[in-house]
Amino acid sequence: MISHPEEHPGVAVSVRIYRVLLAAYPTRFQQEYGSHMMQVFRDCCLRTVRQGGMNAMARLWAVTLLDVVQSVVSEHARKEIEMKKEMKPQDIRMAGWALMVGSVVFFLGGFIGALQYDNWYVMIALVALISTPLLAFGLLGLRRRYGDQVGGFGKNILLTGAVFGSLISIIGYFGEVGPIDGGNESLWALIFIGPGLLFACLALFGVIALFKKPLPRWNILPILAGLWLPLRWFPLMIPALITDTWSGDDALGIADTVFTILQFASLMALGYILKSDVPEESVATA
Repeated sequence: MISHPEEHPGVAVSVRIYRVLLAAYPTRFQQEYGSHMMQVFRDCCLRTVRQGGMNAMARLWAVTLLDVVQSVVSEHARKEIEMKKEMKPQDIRMAGWALMVGSVVFFLGGFIGALQYDNWYVMIALVALISTPLLAFGLLGLRRRYGDQVGGFGKNILLTGAVFGSLISIIGYFGEVGPIDGGNESLWALIFIGPGLLFACLALFGVIALFKKPLPRWNILPILAGLWLPLRWFPLMIPALITDTWSGDDALGIADTVFTILQFASLMALGYILKSDVPEESVATA
């Protein structure tokens, strides 16, 4: 029996992943354009496979991801302008608490995974389904509270980390557990690349914060809270995603332990500052 192009497994996986990525857009945008974008992307995949095979799909995905990142940031910025309202005081406080609780859950998951590898699925559930969305909400709180003080790039980098960090981690989770691609577990590294991206964007925001000083104190905290894990994980996880093999050392060294504790303490302090630093005018109207 001759298989039809639309039955090609690579196209099916790509369409499923793209459907998840569409969740990053504002709800109204999804309702108006989501089905059309899905159809256009599916047609592009089919045409790419017919003309260049799976090797050409990598180029298509590179262009697609760049376009998605740019358009998601643009649409959320437009939505924010249209809404023209500040985050409520209780929402800012909740974002601060989310940053702290997400930090506890995230490092608890890492601690469980380091001690007992048999609890792998407990660890990745804590990281992908609980902690990363909480951390993403915390980043959105930072964006809404301090975005005007750091400018457009600082706001957009926090939005990118919050939206795509959590989405990539969730895609990796269902690739490992679901799995999203019908049995191939090659997406498992995304579970950790997602929060790595989130933390990297937080660190970039921290670089801007050193100059703009939006926080009431300790503006170096976002760098300390975000820099270590991307430096530690990306050199290991990106090759693992490409080769589907793990070549890293699972043992935690002294440097790993020290910098991990420093990052955890910095995230907790950053969350505490966020939940405590509610604008006076917002308090007056609460």
